[in-house]
Amino acid sequence: MDHNDSEESDNNIYITKIIIIGAGMAGLSAAYHLTRNGITDFKILEARNRIGGRIVQIPIGDQKVELGANWIHGVLGNPVYELAMQNGLVDIMTIPTPHKVIAATEQGKQVPFTTLHEIYEAYLCFLKRCEEYFISQYLPPEGVDSVGEHIKLEINLYLEQIKNQQDRHLRELLFECLLKRETCISGCDDMSEIDLIEIGSYTELQGGNIVLPKGYSSILEPLSNVIPGENLFLKHPVRHVKWNFRKKSGNDSDSDDSDRTVIESPSPSEELNYEKYPNSKVEVICDNGKKFIGEHVICTLPLGVLKHNANTIFQPPLPTYKLEAIDRLLFGTVDKIFLEYERPFLHPSITEVLLLWETEKEKSPDLSEYWYKKIYSFSKITETLILGWISGKEAEYMETLPNQVISDTCTSILRKFLNDPFVPKPKTCIW
Repeated sequence: MDHNDSEESDNNIYITKIIIIGAGMAGLSAAYHLTRNGITDFKILEARNRIGGRIVQIPIGDQKVELGANWIHGVLGNPVYELAMQNGLVDIMTIPTPHKVIAATEQGKQVPFTTLHEIYEAYLCFLKRCEEYFISQYLPPEGVDSVGEHIKLEINLYLEQIKNQQDRHLRELLFECLLKRETCISGCDDMSEIDLIEIGSYTELQGGNIVLPKGYSSILEPLSNVIPGENLFLKHPVRHVKWNFRKKSGNDSDSDDSDRTVIESPSPSEELNYEKYPNSKVEVICDNGKKFIGEHVICTLPLGVLKHNANTIFQPPLPTYKLEAIDRLLFGTVDKIFLEYERPFLHPSITEVLLLWETEKEKSPDLSEYWYKKIYSFSKITETLILGWISGKEAEYMETLPNQVISDTCTSILRKFLNDPFVPKPKTCIW
């Protein structure tokens, strides 16, 4: 963006009160609330050439699809829903379309709906039991520490009651499919990564999942419209955040109290010119050489960026307890696979196909042999636009493959599970 405001000097130095790093939802929300409260002395620095972060919409054919966030999860007490309602983004008169899910085996056989419903209800019950440990006085079985371990224990107990081996195997495949689905919801590689006690600390807001008629990305407009345009700097990746101060606190050890204010004095070699900038406490330097000097910084860098660059971006380094927290926090990979077709091929009444992959007794260390088996379903967006889901290490591996390989693999999967060799190849594959 071209900025010619009075605060820019010949040396590309900008003076402001607040520096916001990142124009994703967190950064935009911070700027939105500052502006609504009469504070406009801030600058937003965004590395990309667009706002929104992981909220991004692209056109596929005559449809606009969301590559990132898709739903507003919950209504009651949800500030995103409230913002959407205030700006007329929610269509309360929308009638939900019927949702018919089928489950199919690798042999192309469809599972009876009664069996699918039975296993889904049992699975929800198992998951609910996991959540109850957080508020319960009872402890889980000894040695069972993760959600994955606990659910598999429940599954084994449930399957022991099924005498017919074929029926038992079919139900086992359904449970495995639902666990793969849960990894996409939880954003992990495997449910064994999810702590059993802490899962109950997650509060799900009431009201279900809301889809905005114009897509989730439409939520960005009411936020960005309020923010003064000259305050936003696109294509400004941050190289360094200098908060070069030395502690004046009597205790030199890193504090675990994040509410405690730590004031430090500048390093002599990189000290700011305090006569020229008397109120300055932080300096942010971008890759293009521009400097932003302010009193406060709001850092909304994604966790992945912090994991890779926290030791080099911040000068001096962040306190040890903060670096340890960044290291301990986990996040996973969840990918959407959009397939666009010239003609419809799924039955009009079917909205989703669950894939019941046969389980491998021993997994090969070579992901190329089985990455696609982490795709747990294909759902219908329109009659000619299909969406697949994949998570974890398999999703990361898929990201290294050419689009044509992904497209051909998805075609083979659909032909196998639908038992239809004439399923067409997609004309577009985007993930």
